[in-house]
Amino acid sequence: MSSTSQTRVLTPTSEVIATHRSSSAPPPKRGFSAISRASYSSSSSASDHHDIVEIPEVLNSQETLEFFGFQPDAAKMIFESWEELQQTPGQLGHGENILTAAEHYITRMADVEDAWLPTHNWRQALIKMGINSNLTDAILDSNFDKIRKSASASAWVIDTFRTAWEFLEGLDKRVRRKKDEMDRLVTPSPSITPRPAIRNQPGLLDSYNEPPVLKLATIAAMPDIVEGRVMLHKGGAMTRLVSVFNDNGSLNVARLFSLAPTDFHRTRADLLYFTKHLDIAEQYGNFAQRRVPAEEGAVLSFAVPTELLDDHREIFGRDWQQLLWWSRGPVRSLEDVQLPASLTQYTDTPILIGHICGMANDKIARLNTSSELTGQYMKTKNESNASQYVFQSTSVQAELQTQCTGWAWIRSMRYSPEFAKRFLPKDDDETA
Repeated sequence: MSSTSQTRVLTPTSEVIATHRSSSAPPPKRGFSAISRASYSSSSSASDHHDIVEIPEVLNSQETLEFFGFQPDAAKMIFESWEELQQTPGQLGHGENILTAAEHYITRMADVEDAWLPTHNWRQALIKMGINSNLTDAILDSNFDKIRKSASASAWVIDTFRTAWEFLEGLDKRVRRKKDEMDRLVTPSPSITPRPAIRNQPGLLDSYNEPPVLKLATIAAMPDIVEGRVMLHKGGAMTRLVSVFNDNGSLNVARLFSLAPTDFHRTRADLLYFTKHLDIAEQYGNFAQRRVPAEEGAVLSFAVPTELLDDHREIFGRDWQQLLWWSRGPVRSLEDVQLPASLTQYTDTPILIGHICGMANDKIARLNTSSELTGQYMKTKNESNASQYVFQSTSVQAELQTQCTGWAWIRSMRYSPEFAKRFLPKDDDETA
């Protein structure tokens, strides 16, 4: 078995920082560690110290599959199959991580039974996939009916797995960064080097580059309006969204690219999608948090210069139906793969604005014509049609990255969602 298969979620130093110790608390399940949510959360609330989360000790493990949301029996079967593949170099599946094995399993089971229509038995399909009751209830939570119908049961399961995997992969860095932030709170003077509560042990921190101090503006309510700018939002899991910020406060928007296919392209995996509807972004953030309870849902907001949005094109009506059909519809012949010439004006424009589709890929793939997509829009809380902004050209993406540095906010949907953190780049004299 490869050494990476035994990679621990937390390094020894981070485990000491994060582990919750209480004589009254029950011990964690075998293969899991009990950590304090306060050790990695975006909040500094004292109540977090009593909020305990159980995480798997080893990244590629049966426990990680259970953390994803598998029933123990299904997790055991998948892990044993994956572990056997790791014994034989050259074997199909050798060297893959446990996430890939989990996704393959769900894809196979979805071929037997899946759900994407309101009339389908979603609960039965999820149970047959080996999903436990907690994740099943989370996916079927009626508070998220509007966005759930935009994908199938299996798609939401795989999305949950990826969110949980990203959380575990990024947890060690979050624990260390949170400790660094707390050290700075009790040692505010930049001329004083904070003394860590845990002394560095040889080999434990050698590979960790402590992030430079990020200037955080006073935490306050995110503005509804910024003069000369338009507020655009993106909702999801904190780990992914906060990754857009580099350690010096600048942005790396490539970390926000959406996986293909998307509403407006079949193959491109380098598109940036935002919405002007804050409630839609909040729904996605809350749904991510509901499905992966250890994670924080989040909303990332950019104040985009108005002039940057001037070079855009809007798509609606019949053209919207045809582009969405080409992007997410069935492939019955080579003609279905080729983009119609009449639609290149939309895929070639730097910024495209159009409605968000509220229909699952599996349902679209079973439609007979694109006209059946008429009116299939995601709805806001006020039942208006939700729209999206897609930044398509690399030049406009680069401008967005530059022009929004210092004009980006992130809010946790778990802690005081009415307040936001605004990341500012370090001053030139501080980096000198």
